[in-house]
Amino acid sequence: MVVKCRRCLTNNAEVYLPHSNLSLCPDCFMLLTERKVKHTIDAYRMLSKNDRIGVAVSGGKDSSSLAYILNSLFGKLDMTLIYIDLGVPKYSQHCLEKVRSLAKMLNRELIVYSLEKELGFKIGDFKSTIYGRKICSACGAIKRYLFNKIAYDLGLTKVATGHNLDDTVEALFNFYLEGNIVSLLRLKPFLPKTHPKLVPKIKPLIKLTDMECLLYAGYRNLPIRTVECQFSRGSRMLRRKELLNMITEKIPNFKHQFIRSHYKRILPLLEKACGDQEDKIYECITCGMPTSLEGASCHFCKLVNLMKNLRARSERK
Repeated sequence: MVVKCRRCLTNNAEVYLPHSNLSLCPDCFMLLTERKVKHTIDAYRMLSKNDRIGVAVSGGKDSSSLAYILNSLFGKLDMTLIYIDLGVPKYSQHCLEKVRSLAKMLNRELIVYSLEKELGFKIGDFKSTIYGRKICSACGAIKRYLFNKIAYDLGLTKVATGHNLDDTVEALFNFYLEGNIVSLLRLKPFLPKTHPKLVPKIKPLIKLTDMECLLYAGYRNLPIRTVECQFSRGSRMLRRKELLNMITEKIPNFKHQFIRSHYKRILPLLEKACGDQEDKIYECITCGMPTSLEGASCHFCKLVNLMKNLRARSERK
């Protein structure tokens, strides 16, 4: 049986969105997706006309969709793409090719930061350290630092990341399990500046699911990676996502309800209760960038120092 698009009532539907019980044709799906992002940006006042935006790109469906949608909705916006080359064999080069194609498609500047060229190590080098079984943790800390540092050095006013609904619900779920109040307070669609050297972060895709981002990238024929990072296999993040997807199979709008309840009901109460317990921010004694550690090096500098010591020991042998 052929199902017609619920929106235009003319074209055949190819996309079904279980959480809203909507069957859509590709054109209506793409239009609805872009409108969702525009609504999110407007609702949280993420952008202003004088902003200079850095878009964190990875070659994946989410960041590529984000860059394309921002470029389509705000053609005059000052926007730069930023890619961190982690030096993962085959994977990083594959991703770099995709982000270069994306930058060419959008006619936007691409900044490429290579860990190996700039710092002398690759992310895989952490395998022989205490991060051997949690490389994703070191990787996340390095990317967060570098996206902020690059944006700060370039004088950008915001950093946009491709975190979507699934990513956010997974993170919230984990913070609830840990009772991590500080992280629950910081996980917002728009994280404003809390220190002169911290560039505000925005997440325009926070209401789009993994599947919506994948379909959008496919319909727009965006260059996206087809290779998975070897270090992400079996990660706790992926296992938690699988668990949440099992719940969503039984309750299609579970993730949407979860995130809506958090931002509309739980977060305001947490902010009220913790209003006088703001997370203090200091400056790293090594690089001068913001850190939560007083009189100490930031997490990034500790990671870099760990690799320097490892390299020094290797050279002495």
